[in-house]
Amino acid sequence: MSEPRSRSTELVIAVGDVAGGEFDPLKGWGSRPAQIRLIHSSLLTIDEDVNFVGDLAAEYSVSDDAMTWSFALRANARWSNGEPVTAQDVVFTYETLKKDGTRFDLTFVDRVVAADESRVEFHLKAPRSTFVSQLSEIPILPAKHYGANYSNDPVGSGPYTVADYQQGQQLILEANPHWYGQRPEFTKLTFLFLGEDAALAAARAGSVDIAYVPPTFADQRITGMTLQSFESIDSRALSLPTLPTGKSGKIQGNDVAVGNDVTADPAIRKALNIGLDRDEITKIVLQGHGRPAYTLVDGLPWFNERAVFEDGRIEDAKRILAEAGWGDSDGDGIVDKDGRKAQFTLMYPSDDKLRTDLALVVAEQARVLGIEITTKGSTWDGIYIDGKANAVTWGGGRHHAHQLYSMYSSKVIDTGYNNMPQYSNSTVDGHLDRALSATTQDKANEHWKQAQWDGKTGFAGEDGDAPIIWLVRINHLYFVRDGLHLGDQPIHGHGHEWALFNTLVQWRWKG
Repeated sequence: MSEPRSRSTELVIAVGDVAGGEFDPLKGWGSRPAQIRLIHSSLLTIDEDVNFVGDLAAEYSVSDDAMTWSFALRANARWSNGEPVTAQDVVFTYETLKKDGTRFDLTFVDRVVAADESRVEFHLKAPRSTFVSQLSEIPILPAKHYGANYSNDPVGSGPYTVADYQQGQQLILEANPHWYGQRPEFTKLTFLFLGEDAALAAARAGSVDIAYVPPTFADQRITGMTLQSFESIDSRALSLPTLPTGKSGKIQGNDVAVGNDVTADPAIRKALNIGLDRDEITKIVLQGHGRPAYTLVDGLPWFNERAVFEDGRIEDAKRILAEAGWGDSDGDGIVDKDGRKAQFTLMYPSDDKLRTDLALVVAEQARVLGIEITTKGSTWDGIYIDGKANAVTWGGGRHHAHQLYSMYSSKVIDTGYNNMPQYSNSTVDGHLDRALSATTQDKANEHWKQAQWDGKTGFAGEDGDAPIIWLVRINHLYFVRDGLHLGDQPIHGHGHEWALFNTLVQWRWKG
């Protein structure tokens, strides 16, 4: 084993590929909020208590009817080339993304107006309760320096600038001398895009300061490093097609097959929902580094507690299947109905150990219920092509409720990667629409909860439609060089690659 790296103002980090989207929001940069904190700023951000606070905006206000949002920009905000950030840059960014329409839905925005160089107003067509989340996730772009080659030389207003980028290999960032915020202690960050096994090997060799570790490797002992665990709202699930075989749809504008005759039967989904044992899955897959999950939003202000139920109920699951006409006619242990076996494929990204383990454990538990699941490793490109006709180990978790809309509303089917199960429930749609158009968060939360379960129908709970079966919420685990303090971390969102970086400017050596 090599000697650990010595302390310096440079850090080497191995947490996966942090450069997805090539620094351009039109290509997907910022799809994980903490990602943009590296080289960009947004109008708002979240603090350690998960409150939305000003970032580029020094202050902001919302009209009583929630139709007008006004922002005053920081007087000291500068681009990495030293030029001032202006209201025109904000207008340009939002108009460009609205016109593009693929990464951010801004159709509800009527117009964006620069009142002067430092004040900008958004006038909405209708109230949008989740607009605050987009204001914290959209990286502001420089109107004078944005173009087709922006990814090659990105100009940002965040704490770091891109010094070198080798796609699929590494990213080197250097401190931005024009950054308006707290000066970071570390002047250079080198991100190595290593897989989980390679990152662990680099940690053992002493060549990195931070390395992401999956739960099954968390009991390793590495000289000079300590395992740090951070609570998250990052959850894992099974996405199950709700339409029968033979349909068609789109993923990112590409035609794909849709539907699965087995998972389209609500009895299959409901049996899995109550029959799978989340506690056991947590113990095996997460080694206890996490907890069971019943929705995407467990414990958050918009969570409906009626969605929680006793699971691992094998006999009840078998009864649901039997009452729906599923029986083991040939005695092979797999139920069938109308000549069709209860068999389907569960896809998972083969380079993700956690999802790999999850798929295997789910398949083992499902067989006890009489359902045969074939697991299949693939790339994400392959999963997106085939994922609307097969089950997928899905994931999510944000500091806001909008993902409930993007995952369950029938109005977003065939847009982006939204609503993979092609789920449609008119009552749920109504609740989601009312939540989205609410003028206050309290009113929105009421409808987010009812969309989960309103006493008669919903997508969650033991009697819900279960197009997505949420199973576990994971802790984010990292081996961190002894003495390296990572700031006051807020609860992490989805994506261990990016989740650490909300507090980047607070990082320092201690002791």
